[in-house]
Amino acid sequence: MNGPNTGLLAVAQAFVDRTYTQQADARQKSMGLAYVTAERTDLAREIAAFTERAQNKRIAELEAKLAESERRINALRSAVRMEGFA
Repeated sequence: MNGPNTGLLAVAQAFVDRTYTQQADARQKSMGLAYVTAERTDLAREIAAFTERAQNKRIAELEAKLAESERRINALRSAVRMEGFA
């Protein structure tokens, strides 16, 4: 993959937007600007936890697909044996 996963990036951005509130003074608000405050270690911990959850979810999805593929292969092997080809 050449660039970041845009789907994961969008989900991560939504997570940060929900977790950290934006603040702005009157001048910034008039320009449509805001800033986010957070401790660097807190943000790093949250990003690491978010990434681990996303990876675990993807691993579970792939394991489920693998199990389904193995079931289909076993069914095909059984069908071949029943037909006397093996």
